[in-house]
Amino acid sequence: MTIINRLSLFLLLPAFLGASTVDLGTVSIESHKHHELEDRKVMKSSELAKESKGETLGDFLDKESFINSASYGPAVGRPVVKGMDGYRVGITQGNVILNDLSAMSQDHAVGLMPRASKQIELVKGSASLLYGSYSGGVIRVEGEEHQKTLLKEGVRANLNGAYGSNGSGTVAGGTLEVSEYNLSLMFDSYLHQADDYEAGGGLAVNDSDTKTLQNHLVLGWQINENNLLKVYGDWLSKDYGIPNHSKYETRINMEQERFGAVWHLSNAFDIFEHIQTEIQSSSYLHNETEGGSKDGLFGQEQQSISTLFGFDTGDWHHDLHLQYLQSTLEVCHEHGACDHFYDAVRTPVEDGISLTDYYNRTGIMFSHGHPMPNTAEQNVVTALSSKRYFDEDEIGFGLRLGLRAMDIDSDNIQEPWLVSEALIAGYYDPRQDSAISVTTDWMHYFDAQSSLQASLGYIERLASASELYWNGFHHATESYIIGDHTLNVENSINADMDYLTKYGSWSTQLSAYYYHFFNYIYQSPMADEDGNPLLDPFHNSPVWSMEQVGARIYGAALQQAYTHEMQKHRFDITLVLEMIRGEIISGGNIPRMPPLSASINLKHNYGEYTGSMTYKQVDESRFEAKNETSTEGYGWLSAMLSYESKMGATEYSLFLKGENLMDEEARNHLSFLKETAPLPGRQVSVGADIKF
Repeated sequence: MTIINRLSLFLLLPAFLGASTVDLGTVSIESHKHHELEDRKVMKSSELAKESKGETLGDFLDKESFINSASYGPAVGRPVVKGMDGYRVGITQGNVILNDLSAMSQDHAVGLMPRASKQIELVKGSASLLYGSYSGGVIRVEGEEHQKTLLKEGVRANLNGAYGSNGSGTVAGGTLEVSEYNLSLMFDSYLHQADDYEAGGGLAVNDSDTKTLQNHLVLGWQINENNLLKVYGDWLSKDYGIPNHSKYETRINMEQERFGAVWHLSNAFDIFEHIQTEIQSSSYLHNETEGGSKDGLFGQEQQSISTLFGFDTGDWHHDLHLQYLQSTLEVCHEHGACDHFYDAVRTPVEDGISLTDYYNRTGIMFSHGHPMPNTAEQNVVTALSSKRYFDEDEIGFGLRLGLRAMDIDSDNIQEPWLVSEALIAGYYDPRQDSAISVTTDWMHYFDAQSSLQASLGYIERLASASELYWNGFHHATESYIIGDHTLNVENSINADMDYLTKYGSWSTQLSAYYYHFFNYIYQSPMADEDGNPLLDPFHNSPVWSMEQVGARIYGAALQQAYTHEMQKHRFDITLVLEMIRGEIISGGNIPRMPPLSASINLKHNYGEYTGSMTYKQVDESRFEAKNETSTEGYGWLSAMLSYESKMGATEYSLFLKGENLMDEEARNHLSFLKETAPLPGRQVSVGADIKF
């Protein structure tokens, strides 16, 4: 048993000891909370689905401040938070990092359907350190298994569906809940299917279709007053096209399975308000084909055990998270040869002869075989978030310590493309890393109408296996990425500020942030001596290298809202202005940063009717990185009309909504495929939601 294994068992021991408590008794807890630090925004997935313009996680959240979607059509849309994407934005299912590869490359879809979840939390500041050390914060997706109570007794069902034009496709599914005495069952299933779409102006976007199906089952058992056990299973399949420049159809087919158990223990030892322990095992697999040729295969297995403790000491409330996680990543990436994982054949041929030859001639390690070795990781994490509430102030602190051991297995790489000892000594040696992050939060109430919240943190992020060891071509994004195994921990100083005030029917929110990165990890476009973009010798595609530089990302947003009620009518008007910049301190810009945007939303409620209209103006890109293509500005008009009513015990709602109603040609500056995958043109969809 490794040191990390022993340490993880020691850290998680208190959760298991809690099970031996016989007489937990009754605990009277006095609340010291006057308000709560606004470090979490909790949103019901069903409410987000009503106004979302698509079915990806990015679509569900892109109306939130400082959040954009790196979209590749209806199938792919990972959230970009405050201009940061990939490994700087954490996505968790409950307390466990989501097992997918969406952060590795933009064409990899997020491994969940947000519609099939219970709620989505945006977590920032000190509380975010409980789940990861991400500069962009954490997007926490919760299912029924993470709720602390058993389902309400009885039988309930929720059916919903929608049909739309031009790539919005068909959505169908629902949820069944059954609960009686101390047992419960929850099952939901959702399908989303869409054909190829047309961009604004009628441009056909081939290979932009998608089909996604997710099933989720939770069984609950209320063992006694203080013990609740929930067992769950989750199955996701997704098949979608990638609209790139290839003359052959490029597709990704992905599958994910999750199984686990969550044990909720209340009032343990008269100390812990709540203890939540989750054991999970998950399997992720996706293959990439081009013209039917099986060119890529990616598989990741993940097992974890985590315990979250909630308790009070004096006037302080604490949340302590202890976690052990292990994962293995296997990669195959070879034309027509990736229908399974395999070890490369070994002969007397000199290791890395082709790789060394290219390096000697060009100074760059071009390879065409498997682009990275298989890796195995073990992670042990201890994280603490503490808060105290005063009459006019609230303060919070966060601390996270992570230890990682990584083993690198190069047996999958063909001999000609191995990194030899002569080229880089110790390239495939095991490595051990650690990262520590600390944050502090402060909220001050000037009066009942105005408050100021500020956060200051030091964040360390360990470089991922793909950032360290990927050295090859991404067929879907048509880009060649060169990793760097010498990357250090990415660290930054992060400062955030939010000022809120309300006066009569008016409310204002001013938000600003400044993040200073000492060694920002990013993909930098490479150029030759004459400044021309460097192309790889195998596919004639742009070459990007992983680099680490000083950088700063900062932004500001102003939201002005007005509410007016007149008899049964309610009118809401909201204006939003948002600006984000990303700069390299030595000169230049960070690529794929969101352009300036401004929007106005008009909403009207009258009885069972709700109508809304939003116009968003996105500016042209103004601060491109070297060799980065520009995008033109565009306007986006969306509208929705809904009707909700009740007939006996049955609740139902009907809706009609449209996106890009002016049919503008719009390109997402955050996307690698902005040229071949513009945003969809005019879309109109209708749908219904029935609860009984």
